[in-house]
Amino acid sequence: AGAAIAEGLTGSDGIIGMANRLFGQADNPFMEVLFDKMSSRSFTYNFTFAPKNKNERDDVQKIISLFRFHMAPELQGQAARFLTLPSEFDIHYMYQSQDGQASENDYYNKIATCVLKDCSVDYTPGGVRSFDDGSPTQIKMPLTFQETQLLTKELIAQGY
Repeated sequence: AGAAIAEGLTGSDGIIGMANRLFGQADNPFMEVLFDKMSSRSFTYNFTFAPKNKNERDDVQKIISLFRFHMAPELQGQAARFLTLPSEFDIHYMYQSQDGQASENDYYNKIATCVLKDCSVDYTPGGVRSFDDGSPTQIKMPLTFQETQLLTKELIAQGY
């Protein structure tokens, strides 16, 4: 009741408003941000396949199957009550110098060990078009990988 009377007399918005008015100060409108948690980095790579013959078509299907297979966990244990972890990937950016030597490209950030989080396959990116045997003429496949460890200052200093 006392606070309500004080609010009515001062025309302020509550006890904090009254204290601000008495001491000639104002609330800071900016909220403090508290550190809660880090998020793992994720990387998406987009691939477009346009097979020209039966061998290339078969290779594309094998690539798609391979990534989809390694993205998934498998059932284990009695009555298949548990799942194993999906496969891990170590991704490196590479380049080939003029003498033919392949080396890791230090101009790009390093990527920690990842798991494949998403493998989407679009068999009709430009509309429904297929070869005589029904296989698609173009396939788009974005792959999204997520790192399995969080970055620290020490890892960033190492190029991650």
